[in-house]
Amino acid sequence: MAPNIRHQLLAFMSISHFIHHVLLYAFPALIILIINDIPLTYLEMGILGSLPSLIMAFTSPAIGYLGKKARKGFFIVLIGVFFFAVSSFCISIANDFLGLFLGNIILGFGCTTYHPVGLGVSANSFSDRNRGKAMAINHAAGVIGTAVSPFSTLSLALFVLTWRWTFFLLGLVCIFLAIVLLIWMFFQKLITRFETLVSLKEKQNSQSETMKNSSIRHSPHRNWILTSLALIIIISAMRGGVYRSVSYFTTTLLRNFYDFDAFMAGGITSFILLLGSMSDIYGAVNSDRMGPRGRIRIILISALISSLAITSLIVFTVSFTDVLMIILGFSVFAIGFYLAGGTLQALQVDLVPVGDRTFFYSLVFSLGLVVSSFSPTIFGALLDEFNSPVGGLLFMLSLMVISFIITEMFRRRIPFAEKNQLFSN
Repeated sequence: MAPNIRHQLLAFMSISHFIHHVLLYAFPALIILIINDIPLTYLEMGILGSLPSLIMAFTSPAIGYLGKKARKGFFIVLIGVFFFAVSSFCISIANDFLGLFLGNIILGFGCTTYHPVGLGVSANSFSDRNRGKAMAINHAAGVIGTAVSPFSTLSLALFVLTWRWTFFLLGLVCIFLAIVLLIWMFFQKLITRFETLVSLKEKQNSQSETMKNSSIRHSPHRNWILTSLALIIIISAMRGGVYRSVSYFTTTLLRNFYDFDAFMAGGITSFILLLGSMSDIYGAVNSDRMGPRGRIRIILISALISSLAITSLIVFTVSFTDVLMIILGFSVFAIGFYLAGGTLQALQVDLVPVGDRTFFYSLVFSLGLVVSSFSPTIFGALLDEFNSPVGGLLFMLSLMVISFIITEMFRRRIPFAEKNQLFSN
């Protein structure tokens, strides 16, 4: 029973994660068509890109608190899918910046319902031996959703429908999928089986002499754990800023600055992000074998490759714009950057006991978003200011360098954690 329910829980949450990211990144992809009907500056585009993240930043702790109980948590995830439907309908009828603004606010409320609950369930369903892989599969489902969104939505809008009808269709699909997930949840009794699984794990952990950090509040090394979580928040914020800038503006950059047509821009964006999803799983699976030290090493390697790739893109943009070199630069960046996606989440889970994970993940997630949510606005303002991708790419490079430095600071704290057995199982 246990392995089967673990896989079902992971599948349920991964599918939900996929849906969330398809809807979240349909707007950035279709915005290159939207601006033909509703003219926007790059700054206005960036503001719209920041809105969902800002909503997530300030509502995630409340969702994390409410979602601590499985019965509420699963329903919160489903409610988010319905929010996506409402958002899609609102965007489909928007005629100005204000209409798009409202649609993206509702989109943010949809997004905030998944991450604290979904990642908490995924982490609590697996032991440390398979946690990184499970987190990577869940994370990769979101990345794949991000990846397929540009190509699929642009193909629909360009060759079958319009951008307005594409959003309307996405809203209908969301309602259908929410109903399917609801039926799955009831017929497979996912909530009660998950509660049984977690209570069994907690009982096993309470009987284990090595489980020293059953609660952060009662841990004698609470300050070390909280300081380490603060470092992870900074790392997440810097990397999140890069992620949101790239995910939001890549299609626009390829279309407006590197002279790809709309269809090719969407296709290349999807290809780049699919490479990232495969890199994500590879990194996390290997980090499971190496433990926390290995996770840190992978995050450092990821930051280094990403920084070098961004530097090369700056050079290519300034000196020449050869199509193949631009695609290569973005591809190497995606492989390097996403290498640490699930690994960073698994490292955070290593630090937090089972009972605290949903709330603490929501806290880390939201505090990181407070910083990273502004990155699309800053990126858009730099595009307006320089009328070139170089300013935005330099901004991304600075974020990756800071994340590398903070990760190295975290690495130096590992021996103390290993000596005092501070990593959860």
